[in-house]
Amino acid sequence: MQMIGISQTFPYRGKLSLATHAVRNEVSAAELELAAVKLDVVAQIKREYFTLAYVDDALAVVARTQGVLTALVAASEVRYTAGNGHQADILRARTELARLGEQASDLLEQRRTAAARLDAAIGQDAGLPLGRATVPSPIVRAAVADSAVRVRFVSAALGARAADSPLLSLDSLEALAEVGNPMLRAHQARIAAQAARVELARKGYLPDVAIMLSYGYRAGFADMVSATISLPIAIQKGRKQDAEVAGGMAELAALEAEHRSAVHELRSTIARQTSDVELARTQLALSVRAILPQSRAAFESATSEYQVGRLDFDALMDAQASVYNAETAYYRSLTAFAIGLAELERTVGTGVLR
Repeated sequence: MQMIGISQTFPYRGKLSLATHAVRNEVSAAELELAAVKLDVVAQIKREYFTLAYVDDALAVVARTQGVLTALVAASEVRYTAGNGHQADILRARTELARLGEQASDLLEQRRTAAARLDAAIGQDAGLPLGRATVPSPIVRAAVADSAVRVRFVSAALGARAADSPLLSLDSLEALAEVGNPMLRAHQARIAAQAARVELARKGYLPDVAIMLSYGYRAGFADMVSATISLPIAIQKGRKQDAEVAGGMAELAALEAEHRSAVHELRSTIARQTSDVELARTQLALSVRAILPQSRAAFESATSEYQVGRLDFDALMDAQASVYNAETAYYRSLTAFAIGLAELERTVGTGVLR
């Protein structure tokens, strides 16, 4: 007899939907992990760009300082020629100018390195020209007020934070992260997938129905059509299905524990990153409110007193160095704020400003 037939297995009610649910959640988890990688790339690009912006700002400070030191060299030479100065003053000014050149050389090498890292982050060929990098004005406005009179602190106590924070509250950031952080959502999707697999394992001992329809050709006899319905018997339930359920539940418990740990770690990270951003804001506020204006005023006063012979040249150079350090520190804090903001946005998974 020659036979041909078709068969189809029909899973027990609920099995197919559980399997579909598990697969869909695994796909969702993979997509969310990809989204997390994209956020990492964006944060890396911002970090490299803001680092480049700091170097460019520092080079601008060096250029301004070069003009000041060149003028001081000329002034010391004039005073020395007139018999009112010392040759040591000229040598000190020239030495500081040479040191400034050393710093400029170091910054230029840092710029080449930062530009190469930025090229790599954005997938651009190394060596392509990059214009001057600057921190965007919205970030600058969020970091610090544009006027000293608008800078405020939360209290008069020494070390108090800058007031008027642009960040959302810590509770709001944590709540946003729990729904916006792609890695947390990926954990939740994998937990949902595993829960579906555990439920599927529990239904493993329930029989799937197999239906077969066949046609048989018999030479010399009448053809035969047959239909078969089969139900498997779960004789290994205690050794197979129960073991699958136990293993699935153990893996589910591990995933849930990992998720809880990730939530706690995420909250800790948000608190730390928020603190870093607020520290940078406070440093910027102090720079704008006191350090920059006072150091510049001190240098102007020292210049005036030096010109009339009431101040020695070393004190004038110290005042100039204070201005240089204050301006460099301002841009370093601004870069720290911009990078910290980018890191916080990556952690939360969305914008963090009010």
